[in-house]
Amino acid sequence: MSSTLNVLLVEDSPTQALLTLAELEKVPGVQADHAVSLASALEFIAKNRYDVVLLDLTLPDSVGGETVRRFCGAAPDLAVVVLTNHDDDDQAMQALERGAQDYLLKASIESSGLSRTFRYAVHRKRAEIQVREARDEALEANRQLERRMRQINCLYAVSQALEAPELPLQVALDKVVGLIPTAWLMPETLGVRLTCINGLIPAGFVETEGFVETPWRLEAQVFTGARPAGRIEICWPQRHPPEGSEAFASSERELVRELARRVGQAMERACVQKELIQLATTDFLTEAFNRRHYMQTSGAEVQRAVRYGRPLSLLMLDLDNFKDINDRYGHAAGDEVLKALVMLARDLLRDQDIVGRLGGEEFAITLPETGLQAAVLVAERLRVRLADRDIAIHGAPPLRVTTSIGVAECRLSASEGLEACLGRADAALYRAKGQGRNRVEAAE
Repeated sequence: MSSTLNVLLVEDSPTQALLTLAELEKVPGVQADHAVSLASALEFIAKNRYDVVLLDLTLPDSVGGETVRRFCGAAPDLAVVVLTNHDDDDQAMQALERGAQDYLLKASIESSGLSRTFRYAVHRKRAEIQVREARDEALEANRQLERRMRQINCLYAVSQALEAPELPLQVALDKVVGLIPTAWLMPETLGVRLTCINGLIPAGFVETEGFVETPWRLEAQVFTGARPAGRIEICWPQRHPPEGSEAFASSERELVRELARRVGQAMERACVQKELIQLATTDFLTEAFNRRHYMQTSGAEVQRAVRYGRPLSLLMLDLDNFKDINDRYGHAAGDEVLKALVMLARDLLRDQDIVGRLGGEEFAITLPETGLQAAVLVAERLRVRLADRDIAIHGAPPLRVTTSIGVAECRLSASEGLEACLGRADAALYRAKGQGRNRVEAAE
């Protein structure tokens, strides 16, 4: 304590106040002020610094233990000595439980004992403050430890989801969005959205249920290599984050950046895998399926048609006089014609129809759920549209080309396989060419 001890006496009785102040004057180094109510006492401590407060329990605006509770709540770092007319142990204990450090009977106040009482009250209050601070530090340390453990567990679970080879990227990112809130102490208050701009997931984004954009947010950009690929957004709905400003601390920002980095790595792997699959399954020029992949996917469709007893038809196409186009205009012109055929077929056909380039200018199309008559109509529509289309060629006038098409419906009841059905469609194609080209022929 300093050499001067500042004391505030809170006493509404003028007589008792005079008696107490007289005793305080006898204590060396004591400077005393006097308040007559709880409200005036609170005004005194707001304007001045005090070491000890002598607090009467019965005041005009507060009585009993409520007086102690209210005063100690307003001044938690001040030592309080309760004054009362009653020698009541229960009342004394209640006062101590509500925050007071000591208890004096008004009738026994003497200057000789006040100095010891003040020292005891101040030292006890300091000890209480130290214990409280140590407790708060321990709670904060535990809180930070739990926070860090949540971050580590979240990163580990996110990595497991992103690196699981059996999970498609869409499913993995759905799991990631669900896992991210677990890194915070109150996950139910968070909304998460992960946007993907490179076409790897159909919808372009995944988000938690009921996601709402708010000003209270953390976000980080996702990159695949050096290219932007998306964004992670974490929002607290309608109010400031429950953890206060610490929700935006450097550790949380670093966590979001690390999540974005790991998601970006997963997207980059998915891009590479997609490119490898495309290279292995797609014709590099026309982007139709290559022969191997066409046979695999169409074979699976034939098996499905057999299993469920559904119709399936095949088209075999061959561009008429294609060699003449290459010889006259060059192979670049021939390439443009091949690409135009596939683009036109894609515009005309359904998503479930399968287009494959079997070699050179020869193509095959699989039409699930389609009988022979309907397949012939599709082939005729394709033939007419190609014949009526001008195909732009660099350095030459637009070209018009035609195609011959053979059509066959798979004989499911006879257990006809894909290759046998393609053979019949190919035979029909050769009949179409033999009969003058630019026509459709159905297999026998």
